[in-house]
Amino acid sequence: MSKLPLFLLVLVPLVSATACGPKADSPAPEASSEPAAQVVEVVEEALVAVAVLTPRAGTEVAGTVTFTQTGEGVVVAAHVSGVAPGLHGIHLHEKGDCSAEDFTSTGGHFNPTEDPHGGPNDSIRHAGDFGNIEVGADGSGHLELLTDMLTVEPTTETTVIGRAVILHEGEDDLETQPTGAAGARLACGTVVMEGLEEVPGMEEIEVEEESPNPEAVY
Repeated sequence: MSKLPLFLLVLVPLVSATACGPKADSPAPEASSEPAAQVVEVVEEALVAVAVLTPRAGTEVAGTVTFTQTGEGVVVAAHVSGVAPGLHGIHLHEKGDCSAEDFTSTGGHFNPTEDPHGGPNDSIRHAGDFGNIEVGADGSGHLELLTDMLTVEPTTETTVIGRAVILHEGEDDLETQPTGAAGARLACGTVVMEGLEEVPGMEEIEVEEESPNPEAVY
């Protein structure tokens, strides 16, 4: 036998043994000093405004009206007590000034589009037309509606901030112009952002012009 084949016979087992031997362990990855990423759900706080009703002298009317901004519009929720049973007109008026004894200092219905008076379900109406609130035998009543004609955001032209809610003695007939013939003003509340006692930017929001129609203040 020649030397060459013997050499090959010895070399092949050595190569095979080396190839099949245990591999060196890979180094473990270093631990990151960065904190693990966290997924935080951000919930946007809803804009809410509120009007606390002040009664006309000689009455015991009380109540609150809240305005909550949603993706579909503003939800208006009114709660009243100490009111005579029946239907009572309730509207948003242009100026948040309840200083007059008869509350005529609030001006007429809030009507930035200068449309005729109507009901809350009419396509053409005042932005402040909320229709009637029904009061039961116990003197309390509740009204809730959704409107896309108002906003709570203070910087918009249709904001409720700095305006006033008026509760009337009588029923709004939803037809008589421009007031609905709802009678005298029974209670008044200035609308402010929830948690605030003063109305930011109220001077800029107020409408200073007098109404050309005397009936517009009733």
